[in-house]
Parts: sequence; C-alpha cells; structure tokens
Amino acid sequence: MRLLYLIILFISLCNPSFLRAQTTSPYRLIPLRESLLLGGSALSIGTSFYLKQNKPTLTQQQIEAAMANPKCPPWECFVTRNWSLPAQHKSDILMYGAMAMPLTLFLSPKVRANAPQASLIGLEAYLLTGALTNLTKELVQRRRPFVYNPNAPFAEKSKHDASSSFFSGHTSYTATACFMTATMYSHYYPNSKWTPYIWTGAALIPLATAYYRVRGGKHFVSDVLVGYLVGAAVGILVPQWHKIRG
Repeated sequence: MRLLYLIILFISLCNPSFLRAQTTSPYRLIPLRESLLLGGSALSIGTSFYLKQNKPTLTQQQIEAAMANPKCPPWECFVTRNWSLPAQHKSDILMYGAMAMPLTLFLSPKVRANAPQASLIGLEAYLLTGALTNLTKELVQRRRPFVYNPNAPFAEKSKHDASSSFFSGHTSYTATACFMTATMYSHYYPNSKWTPYIWTGAALIPLATAYYRVRGGKHFVSDVLVGYLVGAAVGILVPQWHKIRG
C-alpha cells in the first residue's frame, strides 16, 4: 500500500493538473503546503528512526529492577500483568485492515475521478500520524507494560522497541485510517444515509484496536487514549484542511 501511494504521489507531482480540483472534487491541493507537510513529516519520521536505532536497550539489571518496582500510575498498573500474543495478533489484523480501508473509497466514481488528489491526502495523513507517533515515542521513551511483567519474554524486553510505549502507533494509525475514510466519504457524499454507520464504525474499530493493545500488554491505557485522539484528529483535520470552502 505504501508503494501504491508513492507511485500515485510521483504521478501527481509529474502532472501539475492533478493538483487542481476536478469538478467533482471537494478538495484543493496547494503545492507549497503539500510539500511542507510531506517533507516535514518525512524528516520527523527519519529523525525518530535514527533516535530509535541509537538509543540504548534495557540491560538485564534494569529489567529486573523494573519488575521488582513497576513505575506507572496506580490506575493503569494492572496492564503490567497482561501478556497475550493472540491479542497482539488481533491488533495487527485490525490495524492493517483499517489502513487499507481508505482504498474502498475508490469504489466511488467521484473519488476515482480524483484519485491522485485523494491518494495524496491519504499519504499526508499517514505520514503526519507516523511523524507525530514515532517522534513522540523516541522523545518520551516510556517503557512498555510488558517490561514489568515476569511472564513476558526477556527477548522482547531487550529490544529498542521496549521503551517506545507512548503513544500507541497501532491505535493512532487505525484511528487515522478510519476517521479519514469517514471524513472523506462525508465530503464526497454529504447527504448519504450511510454516513452515521460509517462514522460509528470509524469510532469502534480503533477502540477495539486499543483494547487489544492493552490486553496484549503492549500499551498502557494512557498510550492508547492519546493514540486514539491523535489519530482521530489527523484523520479528520487533514481532509478538512484541504476542503474547498464555500
């Protein structure tokens, strides 16, 4: 899917006419704005990747000390007892399924007529979510709840990712995909009878993802709560930002 978006982006940049709204499009793209958003997001993601690869992993002594004395808010320390591979796998399925959900918009002739525009907006939303999520993870470096769990594998605790808990990327990406799909559908079909059902699904799918991330021991409640809010905000605001006024 990432390759598909990059191909469409390349075509869009090579054909300036794609930047102009077609008669059926509710959106307008501005080259400078799109370049800044794409470039800034890509730079932030690259920075977060560098920080992640160069941060020290937890030592055995640190892991043992963490298990002996968990450092977490009392109201969400219960998550340190969670470890479930099936729940983690379910969260993966929900996230990857949700990230493909915007492609269903291309079943509409209106959206297909403006495919490069819609695809570019989707790419921007995903990149912005990735930038906000990953850079925050590496700046905060919060330990995942399974670090404190004696039943979780030591191999997982000794990875770079073990201190990338805040905030939940699975939840933020899922929320971005779902709310972006609902927002763009509402922009193309403002009077559709299906709109309430689509928005209900958009709200529930990332909520289920958040549940499985907590159940799997991958995230604290606050991680998934912030991830949900950030993803929903990006999914709604990025298409809204491009919408033609009036």
